[in-house]
Amino acid sequence: MNANLNTPTADSGEGQFMAAILEWQHNLRKELEADNLVAERPTARSDNNCMAKLVVAQALGLHTEPSTMNNEQAEVSCDTRGLEVEEPLSHSTEAHTRGIVQDDVPHAEHELSEPGLPESESGIDKVDSDPVQLPEQAREYGLLTRADVQAEPSAIPLIHGLIGKGQLVMIAGPSGSGKSVFQLHLGAALLNAPVVFGYAIPKRARFLYVNLEGDLKHRLEAIEQHHPGWSFPAPEAIFLTRPWRLNDWDSVESLAHHVQQAGGVDVIFIDTLNRAIPGSDENLSTDMGVVIKHSNRLIELTGAAVVLTHHIGKAKERGPRGHSSLYAALDTCIMVDQAESGLRTIELVKTRQGAGGDMRYFSIENIALGEDDYGLPMVGPALTEVEGTPEVEKAATAPSLTPQQKEALVALSLHLQNGFDGEPLKEISRDEALEVVKAAFSAVSTKHRSTRAREAIDALIEAGKFKQTESGMLTIGMSCG
Repeated sequence: MNANLNTPTADSGEGQFMAAILEWQHNLRKELEADNLVAERPTARSDNNCMAKLVVAQALGLHTEPSTMNNEQAEVSCDTRGLEVEEPLSHSTEAHTRGIVQDDVPHAEHELSEPGLPESESGIDKVDSDPVQLPEQAREYGLLTRADVQAEPSAIPLIHGLIGKGQLVMIAGPSGSGKSVFQLHLGAALLNAPVVFGYAIPKRARFLYVNLEGDLKHRLEAIEQHHPGWSFPAPEAIFLTRPWRLNDWDSVESLAHHVQQAGGVDVIFIDTLNRAIPGSDENLSTDMGVVIKHSNRLIELTGAAVVLTHHIGKAKERGPRGHSSLYAALDTCIMVDQAESGLRTIELVKTRQGAGGDMRYFSIENIALGEDDYGLPMVGPALTEVEGTPEVEKAATAPSLTPQQKEALVALSLHLQNGFDGEPLKEISRDEALEVVKAAFSAVSTKHRSTRAREAIDALIEAGKFKQTESGMLTIGMSCG
């Protein structure tokens, strides 16, 4: 019973059984090597077969050391991967033998498992390539899985971080703040510039401008003259100047139909919301609900972003005028305002793409456009983007001037303009400025006149109306130009 496996024994059947096991294992190893699997990950069956031989050998009292001829195969195939063969057997020989016989029975391919691989990992590829689908009725209703959400297209940025296709946007501000000029500037930039106010424009975009107030002709001419090379070519830029109603369902669908016939657009600017909803009450939730519904319908039919120009109430901090439901429905809200210095500001007060609070600056100047049919001069407003330097930020956030400070400003401006013998002055000393302001404050008591004059000059410097040089001289600030 202790004879070598390759040496004939008293029981030749036992020797043939073990030889058959080794031969089967050798053939299995060759098949695995052909598939490049042995070096990467030995299968559980090779480990089980190795254990099977050891158990059978011990059960029969045979010597387990393989012959010299089969030594290499035995070393590879009997890798126990950390199993301690010398550990006393805890089960009966009969139980081990039953397990061995069962393991030797060929398994179906789907029953094979890899050692040490959790079940959750073994199914990853299947989940990725064949994700779980919801029932058809649930999908038709609109229910989504995580994979469905991931597969949905992202909003196409028109002005990155500011306006995206399919979004509802508002540009709000007080009357005369430059909302319409700013809005037209954005439209022109979509056709002519790679960047506007520091925001990237990934690609050229088409727009419709619904102009319901103001002189559109002169505004367009001023932009083209102020920005050489800029233009509004058709059909990329189209305009509607006749009355149109956002609060009328048929008007909305008709506009969408004709826009699609014209080739479609990426943005629809509506200037202004108030003119587009005649008869509606901005403070009623029902009327603003109609505005929201119809704006979304316009977006649905055209795929474009809809940008509403709107006014703010008397209290600027309360935001756009009207019922709060409209503001809540916006994807983006941009506030336009005019500082006391005359500088215009743009603040991104609401966005679904990140934190708001971003501030930009611009100025507006009237561009001479020649003469009309009566020989009278024509002008149009055009926007110039202003870099946000510390000086500009200071001028933009300066508080409003008091009547007394405005009086000091007028007196100093006239003094610099007239100068000596009609020659304008570029700068004056602080002492000279103090005397000029004191003379203008004749209604202030003599006791407090000097103090009030110094306070007024300091406030004008703080507001950016004047700048004080290192030598103490005062010059006109950027906001007085």
